[in-house]
Amino acid sequence: MAMCAPRAVRAQENRRHVPWEVPGLDFSPNGVWRARARQVRLNRARLLAAGRFEALNAPALGPSPAATAVSGTIREPLILFKFKDTQAGALVGDTAAYNSVLFASVPPFGRPYTVRTYYEEMSSLGGGPPLQSIQGQGFGFFTLDSSEVFYTGGTSSTCRQSNPFMVSNCNGVWSDLAFARMQTGLTEALRHADSLVDWTKFTSHGDTLDLVVFVQPAKDGACGGAPGGASASTNNHIWAHRATLNPPFITHSPAPAGGSLTVVDYIIQSGVGGEVSCDTTQIMPIGTVAHETGHAFGLPDLYDTGGNTEGIGRWSLMGAGNYSSPFSPARMDAWSLSQLGWVTVAPLAAAGAYVFRPAPMSDTAFLVRPTGANPRGEYFLLENREPVLADSALIRNACQVWYQQANPSSACNGGLLVYHVDSQQIALHGFDQDNSVNAGAIHGLELLQADGRGNLDANPNVTGCTAPAAGCSDRGDIGDPYPGTTGNTTLAFSTTPSDTLNTGACSGFRIDTISQVALNGPMRFVLAAETSALTVTTAPQLPAGQWGYSYSAVLNAACGGGSYSWVIESGAPPPGTTLSLAGVLSGAPADTGTYSFDVSVTDGPDTTRRAMTLRVAEPSLTLQQVLNVAFQGPAAAGDNQRRYLDLQGNANGGFDLGDVLRWLERTGNVAATGAVMQLERRRP
Repeated sequence: MAMCAPRAVRAQENRRHVPWEVPGLDFSPNGVWRARARQVRLNRARLLAAGRFEALNAPALGPSPAATAVSGTIREPLILFKFKDTQAGALVGDTAAYNSVLFASVPPFGRPYTVRTYYEEMSSLGGGPPLQSIQGQGFGFFTLDSSEVFYTGGTSSTCRQSNPFMVSNCNGVWSDLAFARMQTGLTEALRHADSLVDWTKFTSHGDTLDLVVFVQPAKDGACGGAPGGASASTNNHIWAHRATLNPPFITHSPAPAGGSLTVVDYIIQSGVGGEVSCDTTQIMPIGTVAHETGHAFGLPDLYDTGGNTEGIGRWSLMGAGNYSSPFSPARMDAWSLSQLGWVTVAPLAAAGAYVFRPAPMSDTAFLVRPTGANPRGEYFLLENREPVLADSALIRNACQVWYQQANPSSACNGGLLVYHVDSQQIALHGFDQDNSVNAGAIHGLELLQADGRGNLDANPNVTGCTAPAAGCSDRGDIGDPYPGTTGNTTLAFSTTPSDTLNTGACSGFRIDTISQVALNGPMRFVLAAETSALTVTTAPQLPAGQWGYSYSAVLNAACGGGSYSWVIESGAPPPGTTLSLAGVLSGAPADTGTYSFDVSVTDGPDTTRRAMTLRVAEPSLTLQQVLNVAFQGPAAAGDNQRRYLDLQGNANGGFDLGDVLRWLERTGNVAATGAVMQLERRRP
C-alpha cells in the first residue's frame, strides 16, 4: 500500500484518489504468519459464536495465549539496494539508520514509533507485556547491475492502461514485462546478500523465510508528482507493494527438513518519504510497512477497495490510518484487534450505565448483539478513541479536517466509536476471498458517524464538494465519534445514524446519555432496550453526484416487515435520475445544482417520510483527459466522460466535435481549439 500524504489539510482530503495497492499482488495464501493467524481467527470465531467470552479473552487472563491470540516475534531481513545510476546524494541514510527506523526498541530521530514499538504497544493488553514484536536486521546497500529504468520497465501503452495516474510509466508493476524486470532486481539484491546473511534467523516456517523487506532509494511511484504538484509522468520509480517472488530465491542456508531456505513473500518500499511520505530528502516513515504487516496476519483492507467510499477511513491502520501521520499510524480498529486476540471483548447484555477508558490504556471493546433474528450475524463494537499514544496524530488530523485548520484547539478530543459489524459480508468478502469487506452497498465494518453527515460513505471521486459538509468525502473527522462536534448523545433506530440492521430489522437496543467523563479520558453511556416502528434510516444528505456520471444510491428503511415500496412525494431529484419502487435512486444527472425532494416508504399499513437532498457538481476533467477522448473521434455518449461532455455541449445524445469545442470555451482552454480543428480535418 502506498500513497502520498501532503501536509495541507484541504489538499489532503481533495487530492486524486489513486488506488493504493497494486491489483492482483499479494503474499502467498499461507505466507508470512497468515496460517497461524487464520487458526487464531477460527478459534476465536467459534468461541464468540458460543458466547464463551472467558475463553475468548484468555490472552488477558493467562500465560498461554497461543490458541486465541497471535503472539511471538517476526524476524525480517531488511535488504537495502541501489541502482547502477543512483547518485551518492540520493541515499539519505545508512544501514544502521534503517535498522533504527524500523526495528529499534527506542525510536530514533525524535520519532514516536518504529514498526517494532508500534506493534508492541498495540498488542499490549491493558499495559501488559506485548504479545507481538516485529524485529529484523538490515543488509546493504547492494548495487544492482543496471540503471533504474531497466527495473521499472520504462514506459509503454500497456502501462498507461493500468497506471492509476493515466501516464505511461510502468513503475515496475504495471505490465508483465515491468514486473519481471523489477523482480530481477530483487533477485540480484538477494544474490549480493546471500553469502553475508544467515537466513536461518529469519524463519519460523521451516522451508521459507517469514518475510523479506526490500528498500530502494528513490521516491515511491505511488507519490506521482507529490510533493510539489509536478506531473505524475515525472515519477517512474518502483511502486511500493507486497507480493511473492517468482521464481523463489534459493538461499545458501539449510532448511530444517532438508534442502535450502527460500525467499517467497516480500514487501518493497521506498527508502525516502519523511513526514509527508514523498519527501526525497528524509528517510522513510513506518506507516506503509505497518499496514502491510497487518496483511501478513491475514487482515483485510478496510478502505473501500472499489474506490467508491472511504470505508473505515483513518480510524484504522487497515483503512487509511497509516496516513494519519506516517510517523505515528493510527491504531487498528476494535474489530481487527479482536481478530488477532489483542483486545478484551466484553459483551453487554444487561441494560445500565457503562464507563471505559481510552484505547490503549483500556484493553476492552464492548460488544452489543441485536435482540431478534440475526441471519447475517450482525453486532456492534464500541471503543473509546482519544488523542493518546498512537492515536494522538489520528485525533489531531480528524480535528484539522473538521475545522479546516492546521492547529485546531487542544480541547478538540475524541470519543466513543461505534462499529456495525456484518459477519456475512466479512465471510464472503474477507482477505481469503476477494478482499472487498468494505466495497459495495453493505460494508463488513461500518463506522456509524455521529454527525450523520456520511463523509466516509461519500464518493471520493466527486469534485467540487468540500468536507466536512454533508455528503462530501473525507477519511474521517472529529464529527465521527460520539458525542462529537455535533453533540449527538444517542444512537437508536430513529436517529441519524441508526442502529438498524442491514436486513432492515431493528436492533432492539439504544445507546444514550453518551458523555465524556474527563477530557481525553473515560467515556460513559447508557444501554437500554427499545421497541420501534418503521423508519427511514438513510441520511437526509445523499452522497454527492457528478454531472453526466452514473449515479446510484440505495435508500434504506428499517423496523418494518421488509416489503418496502418507495415513492417521491414532492420535489424532484436531478433530471436524468429516477427512484425505483425498491428505493434505488439511479441514473446520470443531466445538470448541476442542489435538489431537494421528499420520499415516502410504505410497508403494509405503515408509511413514513423523509426529506432528502442531493448535490450534483461538475466533473473536473483535465485538458489532457478531454483531448484523449477527442482523439478517439465521435461516439455514442455511453460512458461517463462522453456523457458529461455531450450534456455540457450540444446535448444531442452523441459525443462530437461540438462538445469538445464547447468545453474548451467554457473552461478557458481556447488555445487548444486550433489543434482539435486540425485533428478533425485530418480524420478520414
